Parts: sequence; structure tokens; C-alpha cells
Amino acid sequence: MARILLSAYACEPGRGSEPAVGWNWAIELARQGHEVTVMTRAANRQAIAEEMSRRDVGFIYYDLPLWVQRLRSLPGGKRVYYVLWQWCAARMIRQRFRRLPFDLVQHVTYVSVRYPSFMGSLGIPFYFGPVSGGETVPVRLRRGCSAGERFRERLRDLSNRLVAFDPLMRRTFRRATRILVTPDTLRLLPRDIRHKATQTLAIGLPSGAPEQRRPDVRSTQLRLLYVGRLLEWKGVDIALRAVALARRQFPNLSLTILGEGPARTRLERLSRELNLGGSVHWAGWVPHSIVARYYQNSDTFLFPSLRDSGGMVVLEALAQGLPVLCTSLGGPGLIVNRSCGRAVVTTRRDREELARELGRAIVEIAADPDLLSLLSHGARLRARQYSFEQLVLSIHPSSIPSAVESPA
Repeated sequence: MARILLSAYACEPGRGSEPAVGWNWAIELARQGHEVTVMTRAANRQAIAEEMSRRDVGFIYYDLPLWVQRLRSLPGGKRVYYVLWQWCAARMIRQRFRRLPFDLVQHVTYVSVRYPSFMGSLGIPFYFGPVSGGETVPVRLRRGCSAGERFRERLRDLSNRLVAFDPLMRRTFRRATRILVTPDTLRLLPRDIRHKATQTLAIGLPSGAPEQRRPDVRSTQLRLLYVGRLLEWKGVDIALRAVALARRQFPNLSLTILGEGPARTRLERLSRELNLGGSVHWAGWVPHSIVARYYQNSDTFLFPSLRDSGGMVVLEALAQGLPVLCTSLGGPGLIVNRSCGRAVVTTRRDREELARELGRAIVEIAADPDLLSLLSHGARLRARQYSFEQLVLSIHPSSIPSAVESPA
């Protein structure tokens, strides 16, 4: 087994998104017998300390001075602070250990191919990833977005095109022994380093994730659930239009929306225009520990995101026996197949056409309780194929590479 230094800027128990990725990597590596030391922010110390009495993982905490942390409140300041933290954290490791007590170092958060890591300067094998970021909203599906959202998507496109030319990213890629990327992200890497790359999702279900045995549903009161931030690229407007179309045949179906975000006002206005009334329940933000209750009180998960690289909530929903209706884009499009839901094809479709297809998928399930039961069973089986245990095993074989490129 290996002595692994895990670089996890975001790492907290009981959270979703990036903090969950960092935490689950640490716990699963340790569970499989590796000796794990996590390099993370000092701001995460309190949340981690409450869990560590039950965990065999070491932590090194580091943050920049408070006056530097104030950068994070400025426009673009979070990225600047992140890059400074990464550089200083690697420097601190070199100064702290005269001889590094690690076999390799792996960067896991942030999970973005646009954000550099300096851990390759430690002189030991360096794994960068899994990272994502190459997912993009198709041009036709940007129509109907606000002008501000279309502008942000164009900026993101430009940022992605510059990845191969960014000197900090090229330095990161050059020093990496392995680069782990989502399938849509591979195209962003410089051609001369793609031989180092392995394609993989960046997410998985943690060991011991609970499953919910669901009773058969024998009514037309299909309960749909969405969990996530309310952002335009999440496609919640498409979900609302799909529900409005499906209600023409099944007026009793409902949609619960968990999450907050800048698009909420716009979405609530659309809900009123579609006369959805009491069919849509806006639950707002709830703690991650409470989300499981909503999974258990729902029948189908609706997640029409247009560029999610992973979609951890999709795996959580599948594990709870919820069939998933999503788009064919990004991570959800790879995870969901016809055994556990429907991934609606987006090719040559605009938002209205996508809403119609999604509405048909809702009607298909609402009209056939046997199909819902079959998909519910398939959802649990599918979720088991995407575990952190399997993800870690696929990346960390029993032997440790002995060669590493000399730092440039």
C-alpha cells in the first residue's frame, strides 16, 4: 500500500460538491489501506475535527494570512487566492519535510482543469485529477438564456481554449505523472501530453451510502424532484416546461425543487406563466444531511443540466431507487441509461424541443407503474457501478511508479 499525500483544497465531511470529493477521496484511500495525509485549508479544520475521532487519516492545515484571504471577496479574487494557496502549500511541504514521507502526491480539489497545482514540484510521482471542465452548453441550447448567461458561457469557452496555452497549466501537465480527466475534458489538454491522460468520472458514491427500498407506485401522482443550484445552465426552466406539458395528461404530478441561486426569480416567474401553481414546491436550500428525506419522498429525479461534469446528486438519487430523467450531456449522460432512467438526446435540439422530449419521458413513466418499479430497481443496480471504491481502485494499483519526470 502507498503513502499518499492528497492535495484537497476543498475537503469537508457532511457537505456536497467539491468538499465531498476531497473528503471521500481521503476516507476511501484510507479504507483501502493506504497511509493518507491530506493537505487542505485551515478553514476546514473544525468540520474535519468533529469526524476524525473515527477516521485514520492525517491532515496538514494551511491558509494564507488573513489580509491575503480578503482577496477572496474581490472580483476574481477566489481564483487568485486559490493559485497562491496552491503555490504556498507546495512550498510549505518542501520546507516542512527534509525527506518526503510520501510515495506519491495526488491533486483532487478543485476538480477543474483550469486551476493549476504546484504539487508536481515535490519530486515524487504526481497525479493530477480526476479533473473536469471541458463540458460545454451546446450553442442551440444557449438560446433562451439571458444575455448575461450567454456572455458567461462565451467567456468559459474562451477560458477552455486557453487551457492548452496557460503557462501554469502547462507546467502542471508537464510535471504530472498521470492526468485523470472526464471524457469531455480530454480535448482541452495539449496534444503532446495526452498520452499521460486517463478518462474517468471524478465522482462516485462513498462506501456505505444508504439505499432506500421503495414501495411500488400505483397512482398517477408522480412526485418529481430536482436538487441543485438554480443556475441557467442547470436547465431548470426546461424541467418546468416539461412538467407543464406532462400535466396535460397527468394533472396530479408534482415537482419539488431543492436549491437556491440567481436564477430563482426568473424561474418562479416562468412557473407562474406556465400556470404550474401548487404543482411546484420551492423548498430552497436544505442541509445535505436532510436531502435524503426528499429522495425518499419522491418517485423520479429530474435533472436536465446542460454541462454537469459529474452530477453527484444523480448518483445519490439512483442509490435511493429514483429513476433519473436527464440530458445526454456530461456526467449524467454517461451514468444514466435505459435501465435506470432516460437520458434525452440534445443533438440539434433547442430548449423547447428538449422540454417536449423530457415531457414525453415523464409521461412514459407516469403512465406505467410497472416501468417505474423496473427503473427503480435498475437505478439501485446502476448506482453500485459508480462507487468511490471502484474509482480509487482504478487509479491506484498495488505497485507505485518509481519514475517521475524531472521538474522543469
